[in-house]
Amino acid sequence: MPVITITRQFGAAGVPIGRALAKRLDAEFLDRAIVAQAAVRSGIAEAELENYDERLPSLWQRVAHALAASSPEVSGVPVRDDLPAMSTHDRLLAITRTLIEEAAARGNAVILGRGGAFILHGRPAVLHVQLHASLEDRVRYLATRVEEAPPETRPDPTSFADLCRTVDAARAEYIRRNFGVDWLDVRHYDLSLDTGRLGVARAAELIALAARERLVGAGAAAETANG
Repeated sequence: MPVITITRQFGAAGVPIGRALAKRLDAEFLDRAIVAQAAVRSGIAEAELENYDERLPSLWQRVAHALAASSPEVSGVPVRDDLPAMSTHDRLLAITRTLIEEAAARGNAVILGRGGAFILHGRPAVLHVQLHASLEDRVRYLATRVEEAPPETRPDPTSFADLCRTVDAARAEYIRRNFGVDWLDVRHYDLSLDTGRLGVARAAELIALAARERLVGAGAAAETANG
């Protein structure tokens, strides 16, 4: 069964595409599930664990933080920028690696973020996907996520653009620090899609097709190797 890793720019619709893909393939979807399982195994509260993860706090916390930076009267949840203790960091990275490897061994999994593409690098039956979009398309996508918020609290396009840059920089540093690679280098991936042009449904369809073709190729290679 297919195993797919998804690396994505912030605002490139990684979560809805991952969920749509998992539903299409009847596959396990690992995003926050990885954080929750790592929390159980490490004995660290899940809320605290996210400070050691590639993610920053929730979208709403990031929005509040951006608003607070430009509007002193708005109080937001502060974003921690301190680095974790190395021993804790290394332990959590090892747990995350184990969880991703276990999911890959089970098969039929869609793994979003957490360096999955680099943890599972070189495995023949795993498809590595990168999702990207123009900054303008990502800002438009994020704006649709906060339509239910009061108009006076909605970030302007500049604030959303700053959020994209901030989160992308954090993810780039997470990958660089832990795996020593540039996460935007398309040579690390089997498939790179512009989700701003394709949309969620079409992107999920193309990834599913590529995953099936990867499985066929991996099966043929195994048969050849076995003689």
